[in-house]
Formats: sequence, structure tokens, C-alpha cells
Amino acid sequence: MTSSIASGLKASLRTPFAATILANRLAGSPAIWRLCRNEPGIHLWQVGGPKSSVAVKVAAGERAALTLVRESENLGAMPAGNLRPLGDGSDLRPTDPIAWQITPWALGPTTWEACRLLREGDQQGREQARAVAIETCRAVGRLHTAGWLHGSLDPHHVVHTRERGRVRLLSCAWATRAGKRTSPGYGGGLVHLLSPELANSIERSRGNGLLLSRPAEVYTLAAGLWWAATGTWPLAYDYYRGGGFDPQTKSRPHLRRIIASGKVPRAVPAVHNWSEFLDPLAGAMSPSLSRRPTAHQLADWLNSVPL
Repeated sequence: MTSSIASGLKASLRTPFAATILANRLAGSPAIWRLCRNEPGIHLWQVGGPKSSVAVKVAAGERAALTLVRESENLGAMPAGNLRPLGDGSDLRPTDPIAWQITPWALGPTTWEACRLLREGDQQGREQARAVAIETCRAVGRLHTAGWLHGSLDPHHVVHTRERGRVRLLSCAWATRAGKRTSPGYGGGLVHLLSPELANSIERSRGNGLLLSRPAEVYTLAAGLWWAATGTWPLAYDYYRGGGFDPQTKSRPHLRRIIASGKVPRAVPAVHNWSEFLDPLAGAMSPSLSRRPTAHQLADWLNSVPL
């Protein structure tokens, strides 16, 4: 069995022998390895061959390795329809902790990618953007109905495969069963998509974990779809404290505290093209938890929006 590297990136982490052997066997010969993500402490490879295409994650260092182990455990326990590990392993000795995970490669555009034409102002992108937004909502709704929460939703973490209705949720390290506290260190994912009440809970938790809620996740779902559709944040930072506030200059903890205050107004649908599509998203980001729809209801709202 042979394999080769097809990537301009240079690997800085070693891939454990067991992961290499399994990935090559699953892909078939010749297996082509392409490094897709090369960040401190974590690599993501796509390994393709005549039999299949798989994703190989490798994480080194205590924090990254433990996070990958937790994600593998979550993927094994989450409801049917999500990714399942084809293999995983770890060596968490203090001297050189490392973990690896192999899953099927989720082939298809992310929600972010599928909304590109809409973000660029092309009216031809409306139909696809609405379709993937509805698919995203229904995938999250199925997760909620099964008693789980994702914990770090954003439009880059949802892949729409070629099979109709087959949506894959990625980056599930912080997923939890409803009613169970998150692991310590939970930070909520992308800060601009946090609901005020979740941002406040994270601040109060001091990194010790907290209980997630469906209304807070629906807020994040809607906020992420707003971002994917417009390329702008769902909060009107320009109007905070009378204008002139630049979120790019603030640290993540600072922004989280500002969002937790509930004083940053929501962005206004009317300033964008196709405000009819943004109106349901704004409604799902209501400050009132009781006025927020479920993920399935939000899908129905979006389905009624005319193209």
C-alpha cells in the first residue's frame, strides 16, 4: 500500500503510526494525503484514495489532545446522522500528549460557502442560501430533539453533503447532552454569535463549565446564518455607546462582557438586501427567550420567505 503527500503546507506534527496505517487502509492505494489545516497543536488531513476519503485529525499538547479525545467521545455518543469515528486513539502521558481521530470526509459546501453569492449581492444566490439555511436549522433541530446541544455552532461547522438533507455538524468537542454541564474551559465558540444570556453565564462560570440551553443555541444558529447571509455581524456595534466602537480592537473576554450586558443593539434587517430573509433571523435573536422559536420553527419561518 502506497501513499503520497499533495499539499503546499509543511507538517509540524507527527501523525501516529496507527492513524497512518488505518487511514491508508480506509482510503485504498494509492492514498493521497493533503494537509488542510496546520495550526499550533493541531493538524487536519484529507486522505483520499480509490476506496474512500477520510479526515485525519492529530492534536498535540495537553489541551488540544484532551479536546480531541472529548470530541471523539461525543461523536461516538451523538445521535445517528452525525459523523462517527472510524478510529481514534491517544497517548496522554504528561511528557508528550497526543491524540488522533479518523472520520469520513464530509464532502460538500459549508453553510458559509453556500451563502457566498448571497453575501456578494447576487440575487441568483437566494434560492441556495435559503435552502441551506433551512437544512442547517433542521439539522440543529434534530440534534435538540435527540437531547443534545452542539455548543459552538457557526456557519463553518455545518457541511451540506451531496445526499439531499444529509447535513454534517463539525467541531463537536463542546457538544453536551441537555441538562449536563459542559466540560471546564468552555468559552462558547465564536464570540460575536453568543446570546447575551450565554455570554453572561460564561462570565459567571469562570471556566468551570455550565448548562447550555436550546434558546441560547437557537440565537447562535440565527446569528450565524445572519453572518453567512450578509458578511456582517448580527450586532450593531457601530451604535454601541453612541458610535465609534470597533470590535476588532477588543479582546475576546472584553467583547463577551459587552455582549453579556445586553446593551449592544441587534443589527437591522432593513439596511440589507433581502430583508425578508433576515427578519426571521432577527426574531430568533429576540432578547426574550420565550419569543425565540425552536430550530425546527425557525426552519419553517425561513421556508415561508419568498425568493
